[in-house]
Amino acid sequence: MADKKITALTQVSNSDIGGADLLHIVDDPGGTPVNKKMTINQLFENIPTFLASDDLTTYTGNASADLNTEFTTLFDLNAAASSTTATGTLGDGSNTGQLKIVGMTTAPSSSSSAVITVTNFGTTSTSTNQLTFNAVGEFALLFWNGSKWFVVANYGATVA
Repeated sequence: MADKKITALTQVSNSDIGGADLLHIVDDPGGTPVNKKMTINQLFENIPTFLASDDLTTYTGNASADLNTEFTTLFDLNAAASSTTATGTLGDGSNTGQLKIVGMTTAPSSSSSAVITVTNFGTTSTSTNQLTFNAVGEFALLFWNGSKWFVVANYGATVA
């Protein structure tokens, strides 16, 4: 195995990944590089910087959005008409434990909104299936449990 390139190794399947699995690390690549190992648990217990996602889509105007294609969905209605209602649909998640962030970044007036229909909402009310964002800064964080979306955190959005 010592003679194999990393790119020639077999890809591990998602179901086989465990916290004790090892990762190859090159320590101090800008100085004196040294090959070392690290467990996946070590990596996630010692992240040396902030986390960010580049899987972000911003929707403008009143276009209908499919929210299943990105981690973070933002609605920027500033360029839209003063009474714009953007719509979107959040279908089933793809992985248990999946997180979804939805929010309003700009709106031209108090009559602008983004209305998200959640196909499998795990709220206590059987009639609840929408999130509505009416003001700048309203955000919601949702969690997919394998069969339903649950609101984990909500800042200002209406669940109805």
